[in-house]
Amino acid sequence: VCLCLCVCRFVDAFVSPQGKNIIVMAGAGLSTSAGIPDFRSPGTGLYHNLQKYELEEPTLVFDISYFRENPKPFYTLAQELYPGSYHPTISHYFVRLLHEKGLLLRHFTQNIDTLERVAGLDGDKIVEAHGSFAKAHCIDCNAEMDAV
Repeated sequence: VCLCLCVCRFVDAFVSPQGKNIIVMAGAGLSTSAGIPDFRSPGTGLYHNLQKYELEEPTLVFDISYFRENPKPFYTLAQELYPGSYHPTISHYFVRLLHEKGLLLRHFTQNIDTLERVAGLDGDKIVEAHGSFAKAHCIDCNAEMDAV
């Protein structure tokens, strides 16, 4: 039996006819099974792997003042995570399925990887709490541009 068919049957059985306006709140766990490391796991997390840049604190890679002085760590990390290297998981497609069935009110995510968009979820249903690769802003004039 096709996995997609099983998920469709699950949604049909799980959601009551009154079950509209579902809100999904997602974090790193949604994308770690796609191979994207989380931030804090010892030995494998992004912060651990930033040790090669000899930053005083791994969070400096996302600090705008530090970026202005030394953008290389950020751009190197961004290149490793840039969309196209990873593929959506069944969970990403599940969220899209909720939308296709008219059940999804909003998908809130902490992930920057855009895998929800790659899975086909409409951008107007997504709230990206930490931003994403979908949009970029100039750090001087704040002009917005599509990034992916």
